[in-house]
Amino acid sequence: MFLTLFSLIRNRNVSFVCLQDPTLFQGSPLRAPGFQYYISNIFGFKKRVAMYVNLSLAKDFNSLCFSPTVDVLRLVLSRNDRRPVLGGFDSVSLINTYNRQVDGVNTVKGADLLTDDFHPSLVVGDLNVHTLYTDPSRNRTSAKRQKGE
Repeated sequence: MFLTLFSLIRNRNVSFVCLQDPTLFQGSPLRAPGFQYYISNIFGFKKRVAMYVNLSLAKDFNSLCFSPTVDVLRLVLSRNDRRPVLGGFDSVSLINTYNRQVDGVNTVKGADLLTDDFHPSLVVGDLNVHTLYTDPSRNRTSAKRQKGE
């Protein structure tokens, strides 16, 4: 289904696909035809968010990808020709997030999302807190809960 979806949207006017809990193979998201993916640069943790950028857009833009936390992925885009991206701004940020509770504390804090950028930023993702109480079908062992899985 994943490959079918990306095959269908590859030639459409879809620039970005932001996923929470992406399908992983050996710890990395699946490759998608016509798209380049970005994931967290924090090692040792399950990748909770991924962003896919259409290759036709990716060739005209520089991108800087980083993760302030394992559950937040920030992609900063600027044009290769240094022209403004949006409304006179040199760059724009796309922020993908997945909020969880580990030991009763939310993994995503407002300071991770609402930074002092000097360019437009768009926050996408799932800001709901994922717990057994809000999602009873998510049956996890106590060991997995302690690890934040």
